[in-house]
Amino acid sequence: MTDAFEGVRILDFTQLEQGPSATQVLADFGAEVIKVERIDAGEIGRFQPPFLANGFSPHWSATNRNKKSISVDVKSPEGKDLIYALAKDADIVASNFRPGVMDRLGFGWAELSELNPRIIVAYASGYGLSGPYVHRRGQDLAAQSISGLMALTGSQETGPVPVGTFMVDYLASMQFAQGMMIALAAREKTGRGQVVDSNLLNAAITSHLQEGTTYLNTGQRFDRPSAGIAHAHNTALYGYYEAADGLWFTLIGEFYVDEQWRRSARACGLEPADVDDPRFQTIEGLREHTEETHRLLADAIRKFPRAEIMARFEAEDVLVAPVHEYDAVFDDPQVRHNGLVLESEVDGVGPVKWVGMPVALSDTPARLRHVPPKIGQHNDDVLTAAGLTPDRIAQLKAAGVVGSEADRERAGGDPAWS
Repeated sequence: MTDAFEGVRILDFTQLEQGPSATQVLADFGAEVIKVERIDAGEIGRFQPPFLANGFSPHWSATNRNKKSISVDVKSPEGKDLIYALAKDADIVASNFRPGVMDRLGFGWAELSELNPRIIVAYASGYGLSGPYVHRRGQDLAAQSISGLMALTGSQETGPVPVGTFMVDYLASMQFAQGMMIALAAREKTGRGQVVDSNLLNAAITSHLQEGTTYLNTGQRFDRPSAGIAHAHNTALYGYYEAADGLWFTLIGEFYVDEQWRRSARACGLEPADVDDPRFQTIEGLREHTEETHRLLADAIRKFPRAEIMARFEAEDVLVAPVHEYDAVFDDPQVRHNGLVLESEVDGVGPVKWVGMPVALSDTPARLRHVPPKIGQHNDDVLTAAGLTPDRIAQLKAAGVVGSEADRERAGGDPAWS
């Protein structure tokens, strides 16, 4: 099978989520992604609990399938030489340390572009490679708060509320992956590498680009909505409601149909006077009377179990969706159909499941080629491909320049993953 990024080599210094999720995208579609890790300890993400057998972290493994691992002391002269040797034939060097760290290690754009003018040096950070925040530590929640994303989330009653997962990390990682792909495409035309600069703050702000563009041009603010309404500039027909059995669902009655209020009101069994109330027949009227209409809907909806009230809305061609508790998400039939659950055996751990690839291509699909690697699992393969002899690799191991979990186990050390 042909893979879309077959022949692309990435030296991957990234850690945690923002960087590894990005390089995994290219790995899923065939790139050779070589994680550069600390000897034995590996990437810091490997220590995120909870753990499966032998200390295997599902959290870490979620972003590191289809990758190889080498474990090198990059601060030693010989370790630096190994990275330089690999960089000469690499397409991308990716990192998500604070700006300046890769330069201090000797692996920044200035050094690597001298070795390889075609190389793409891709940086992911909290705030970008320059500016007043350049030395601040970047983190998902900080980006949510500075960017205005939290100001849009929550309700008037709760105040600002963060997203329920590390959403900005993930969004920034997808933009990081896009940047690397764009740089690869540009190189086909120019023959030159370049710097990719991706960061959490930009990702968080572009997540609300419609609201931002509206504000910049009209000055319109988007204050937090009242409880039960999903977005500041929407109505009671765009919100979340609790049914009689304590289960929640979302109502998206403001789009796709005409007579939005009448359809939703009929579904709830409201009195004809409420169904036909002239104040509620336009979006402007619904905005003016948001609290009243929300109360009417909420009181009526609480009389029905979720399955019944959702069926009533669907009979009116009004869109609704269940609010899945987490243990129901991966049993959803469409989630299963879309292949969003992968499973494979991991040596020393047993069967392990992962969230699958979100994008499907008919001719060059993503696929699970390799489970997440042990620390330094591919030292011999990668260094041999770089031209080192078995004797030279053995010398580097003896000198502590490279090492692996397998070497440690053979010497009587702890088992894999621990």
